[in-house]
Amino acid sequence: MKKFWSWLALLLSLTSGMVGAQVCSTITLTGPPAAAPSSWLSDGKLIGAAVEFAEGIARAAGVQKVEIRPYSTWREALAATYRGEVDVIFSANWSEERERYLDYARPAMSSQFLYVVVRRGEAFHLTKLEHLMDLRGAAAAGETYGDGLFGQFVQKNLKLSRAPSIDKVFDLLIEKQVDFIFGFENAVYEQMMIRNFGSTLQVLNTFPTQTEGFMAFSKRSKCGQQVRDKFSEQLALAHTARRYPALLNKYREVFNESLTRPK
Repeated sequence: MKKFWSWLALLLSLTSGMVGAQVCSTITLTGPPAAAPSSWLSDGKLIGAAVEFAEGIARAAGVQKVEIRPYSTWREALAATYRGEVDVIFSANWSEERERYLDYARPAMSSQFLYVVVRRGEAFHLTKLEHLMDLRGAAAAGETYGDGLFGQFVQKNLKLSRAPSIDKVFDLLIEKQVDFIFGFENAVYEQMMIRNFGSTLQVLNTFPTQTEGFMAFSKRSKCGQQVRDKFSEQLALAHTARRYPALLNKYREVFNESLTRPK
């Protein structure tokens, strides 16, 4: 009888382990839809350096199947992750507000400067943040600038208009509804290239802040607690090998070539 119960306990243990493993046999990923060469939409699919990088991290962490979920705006991607419709979002900056909904895998996967874009001929020397206080600015909905000095300055001193997506933010500047816009470097690069804004707009020489981009699990994901530590291990290895910068170079060429192809 003791052998029977020992055998049954072993069977239940193995079955439980198999069920636990099956929970995370598939992971869904999403990220910014307009931030080439990091990630952008092409024929309805999300592609780019961050996409390949995040998928590689997931597979190295033991995930068997990775699904990429595209959304038309960053705000929609972030909201879907908050709701638990997506397991992991990549290229996500940290803030105290976001940490209510997201479990961050560390170290960071990337970093980006925040650009200040103005109409060409209207550039000014941004030597202190107070220079922005008397100007009208805009940024994309869902963007955050952390809880450090710059984030606190924006929250307390600037009244930014918010547009649903980065292309609409640029529209506000072109239409002279604002004096400057904020945009992270990849998103600004994509808009400047695809809309040929080089002769119309310019980026100020001073970058008010630099932020880190993370892979973060939805707190409603069944996979977060099981594989987040494995993600962190693989992120550390990838950081040492400088995999992400190499992918950025690769996909910058892919994106630039796509601009010259006949439509």
